[in-house]
Amino acid sequence: MWRWMVLPALFGLAVAGRTLAQDVPAEPPYAASATLTHRGVVDDTWIIAPKRVPNAALSDMKNYADEGDIAAGISLRYHMDEADWIIADVFIYPAGEGDGAKMLKRAAEDFRESVSYAERQQIYRNVWWGDESAYTATLSGGRKLEGRFIPIVFDAQQDMLTSRAYLFYRKLYFVKIRLSTTVEAVDSLAERADRFISSLLDNLEIVSVGTCGRKPDAPMPPPSALAAEMKRQLVTGCTSLDYHAPAESASRAVLHLSFQPQDWGASHP
Repeated sequence: MWRWMVLPALFGLAVAGRTLAQDVPAEPPYAASATLTHRGVVDDTWIIAPKRVPNAALSDMKNYADEGDIAAGISLRYHMDEADWIIADVFIYPAGEGDGAKMLKRAAEDFRESVSYAERQQIYRNVWWGDESAYTATLSGGRKLEGRFIPIVFDAQQDMLTSRAYLFYRKLYFVKIRLSTTVEAVDSLAERADRFISSLLDNLEIVSVGTCGRKPDAPMPPPSALAAEMKRQLVTGCTSLDYHAPAESASRAVLHLSFQPQDWGASHP
């Protein structure tokens, strides 16, 4: 079992200016020929996000590693079609390996602490917490992804806002989708939320490379089986093989996180 070793940052309060994604070679992701010499549990992660989903378009993105805060991962902001009054922010940041229910509980605790931090900094005032509940995202092919839903209402910059946080644990990372608007427009937010979340999660890929992609003492597969082994490993979000991320394109953004060996470590169940 692996856990994220660096203390989590307090994130999700705002999205800053645009950061250009790193260019990566346009090679097939399954062109694997051998295992690599890995630095640690996770050496690199590529987050591949759609620039367009059926009801929204990517308008801003940020890689917090560029500011030395790799624990905060990356953020994406989407512009909702015909709904300029809704802010759609997505935060993807390291979590580690663990039981799904326990990891979601931790994600909820992280979110609550980030809001409390905003209160202490007087960024938010008069925070009202709604009831936390289970949330199930329906993906293509009838697949389901279990998460948590936490609504809040708060004062920010003289406006009364409502925000809905949808928290997921996926492929060693937490995914937080936060939709915010004025309290008067809360109904329109609710109407758009499910479709946006399902479309985004269906088209969002998280791929890590490191020793987490291989079971201890597992033999190296023969060359004829490398492509199949790559696909099998990527189901869990991590591969020990030679992964080639897709290039940035008109349809996708590609963001890269590079870790040091001490950033991830083993923990007991």
